[in-house]
Parts: sequence; C-alpha cells; structure tokens
Amino acid sequence: MTDLKRFFVFSTDEKTMTTVATSLAAAEGRVVRSNTEAEFRYCLQQIATFDAAIVDISAERRHFEMIQEFVAHFPTKPLIAIVAAADLNSAMQAIRLGATDYLLQPVLPEEVPLALNRALQLDLSPQFRIAQRLGWRRERDLGPVVGSGEEMLRILQTIGELARKESHILFCGEEGVGKTYFARLLHFLSPRRFQPLLRVACANKTSGDLLLELFGTRGGLLYPTYDATLLLEQSHALPVSVQNRLAHFIEEQNQIQPASGIRLIGLSTDAPDEAAANLFNRIGASLVHLPNLMQRQTDLPRLCQVLLQQITPELDLPERELQPEALSMLRGHTLAGNIRELNTILRRAAIMSRTMGIESHALQAAGFEPAAEQKSMVFGTPTTQLEDVEQVVIRQVLLKYNGNVSRTATALGISRGTLYNKMKKYGLAYSESEEPEPRN
Repeated sequence: MTDLKRFFVFSTDEKTMTTVATSLAAAEGRVVRSNTEAEFRYCLQQIATFDAAIVDISAERRHFEMIQEFVAHFPTKPLIAIVAAADLNSAMQAIRLGATDYLLQPVLPEEVPLALNRALQLDLSPQFRIAQRLGWRRERDLGPVVGSGEEMLRILQTIGELARKESHILFCGEEGVGKTYFARLLHFLSPRRFQPLLRVACANKTSGDLLLELFGTRGGLLYPTYDATLLLEQSHALPVSVQNRLAHFIEEQNQIQPASGIRLIGLSTDAPDEAAANLFNRIGASLVHLPNLMQRQTDLPRLCQVLLQQITPELDLPERELQPEALSMLRGHTLAGNIRELNTILRRAAIMSRTMGIESHALQAAGFEPAAEQKSMVFGTPTTQLEDVEQVVIRQVLLKYNGNVSRTATALGISRGTLYNKMKKYGLAYSESEEPEPRN
C-alpha cells in the first residue's frame, strides 16, 4: 500500500488488535482502533470515511451486526471479518452480510496487508452490490458446516485457508462424504465467488468428448473464458491425454499471468493412483482427504439435526427431531453411502414419523437395518419381516400424497417403475390420474 490510507479496526481481543494494528502501521496505514461496541458506533457516526475496515467477530455472534452497520454506512468500502479458527459458518455468514473477505484466527501479521490489498482492488459500487446479492442466490442451499472432532476441525481450517488462495485443490473421499458440498463451499469463500463454478463430469466420457467440452471453439467451457474455476467431478476417471492438455494449458497461463487463470477443483472417490493424479501433481494441487461417516461419530447428532432442518421444509413437514434411541441405533452402523445415505434414511423416517420425535421404529420403517447386536434390544425380535415394513411405508407415503405415484417415488428415493412393481406386489392403489408406465 503506497498511499497513506485510513483503516477502521474493531476487536475486543487485545492480542488480535495489536497484531492487526502493527501490520497496518508497518504497511503505512493509519489505524482507527475500537475495542467496544459503543466506540465502534461512535466512529461510524463521527468519522467521514475509511478506506477499509477489519472487524473481529470471533468473540461474540452479535458482532455480526457491526458488519451490517458498516456496510450500511460505507457500502463502497471493503470490510474484512476475523472469525474463529475453523469457523467456516461465520465466514459464510459474514460474506453474505457484505464482508468482502475473512481471516481465520489466529491472525498472522503477513496476512493482513495482503488481504487488504486484494480487497481494495475490488469494485464495490452499488451496482456491483446488487449483482453480488443476485449472484449468491444459487448458493443459498449451502447448509451449515458441521465439524467438531479434532481431525474435522483441522480439515475445516485447511479448507478455509485454501479458499482464500489461488491454489488448485483435490478433494478425496468415499462416495457420499460431501466432496461436492465442500467444493462449492470453498468456491463461495474464495475471491472468485462472483464468477461461475464450471462443473464437468469426467466419468464415462471419451478424451475427444472432454476436450471438446473444455476447449471447443463453439461452446467450450474454457473458450473464450480463460479465468474460471473448473470443478472436475470423478477426476480419477479423467483420461491422461486430457490431463496433459489441461496441465499444459495451465502452465502456459501461469507464464503469462501468474496470479490469474483457471483454478481446478478435483473430486476423487479414492486417493488417486499415479496416472490419475498426474494432472494435480503437475500443477501442485493441495490434497484434502475427507473422512467417512464412521470416522465422524462425534458429528453425527449435529449432522442429523442439520439434515432434518433441510428435509422438513422440502417435504412440507412439521419440525422433526431424532430421539436418543434412534440416534443410538445409527451410531456405529456403517453406511456405505455415508452422508448421502444418511440423508435418504432421515428423509424417509421424517415421512413415516407421526410425531415430532423420530423414534427407532420410524428408522426401521424407513428401511434402515440396525447392527445385528442392536436388533433384539431395539425391536424385541429379529424376525420382523422387511416386506411388512416396506408395505406400511409405501402405504403411508401414498396416503400423504393422495396416491400420486411421482411424488411418492421422489419422497421414497426410488423410481416410478420400482414403485409400481411394489404397489402391484402389495395390492396398493394409485391415483387414477396417473396410470402405470407402459412396459415393452
């Protein structure tokens, strides 16, 4: 920062205030300090303008209001929020309220001037603010980040730090662990959040098809837009020839404009072998391995709560809460589909439950098979017939949707054809307005 600029800094933590103020003074910036809410509001009213603000919200959630107040007073000035370590929920909330960037605790002195330099280069005109709000609508379904175990907190801190950088990322993990969610989260937290996230499914495609999809002169994702974030789904299936073409393209970009160009985010179901990782090794990507659900047992109660909070509005159901016995039934049980499968089970159980509390029998009615050692304890007898349970589930969901097969199949997570077969098997009626699909 060559010009002497004025920065407004709020923090109730003395160490954080000293770190930030010292860094700004070393960068030839004038600092207006505030360590109480009253001082913060006084400065907003009395001082004509600031070049930028840094607001520490890591201590109190009510400090989010200060972000809103600053943006209301100085809508064209950047604001950087300081959030607690690994607290990506606060980072998301701060950005949605108008912050242009964030720093994770503990704040490093060298991070402060770099973050401000980048923030000061942004266009924060009122027209841009309007476009910004419209652009973020597509990310409204990004639910809360869940993570409380030591390993998960370390991963969240890493994601939060990598999001603010221009490095390429490779997410690895089993099916259903949330790789796509974390990729979208990383993009939303990054300085590129105002640009589209271009998604490419790499599986079951030939090299020619992928090259045309990426580099085709008519409709290619990277033509003529060369400054983009590219999300490669099933990146382990990317043919070597396409990997080489992408790597060469990125290397050429780095020679011309080192600080811009394509950013790659890869999703892989397993730690890739040498051939599949060729692209990400060449471009120096950071590897983030996401744990499976069995490795996140401490997060299970909160995960169930968050999923149910998303499910019930979608299905137009009243609030649902997983009861301790049902939660105990889920613990220690390996779900091959991880969080994705857990979501399906809870979705069906929410439909089957007649009360606010989801009991263990609702999980059984949803088709969940408990661990063998829990059967007699939870259900009294291990001889319960799954077909009887399935018939009850289908009957109740059909009643809920007045015999509408399409809506029932969607709620149960099965195809219409499968549902018709089961209805015929159990002698269940469907709505007259919806005849079975003809079969050849």
